[in-house]
Amino acid sequence: MENRQVPKREEKLWSEIKNYQVATNNARILGVLDELIINEKTGKIVDIAIKVETGRNVHVKGAKRQGDVLLVPFAKVEKVGEFIIVSE
Repeated sequence: MENRQVPKREEKLWSEIKNYQVATNNARILGVLDELIINEKTGKIVDIAIKVETGRNVHVKGAKRQGDVLLVPFAKVEKVGEFIIVSE
């Protein structure tokens, strides 16, 4: 029988990732993670809400701007590490 290693699953608490910087996969800083938008029926994360500095004009394809908050579809999240990477 083979001795297989099960990959370690990394999990992060909300308190650890709130206020993480969010950048695009082209290294463009968007802002900081403010909230997660969750579908009440499915329990799945729908969007991430990014707090953008006042006066900054940032865009991501498929995202919606609401004042100083940019709502980016969760499907665009590529990686969560020292900061969050989203595809443009």
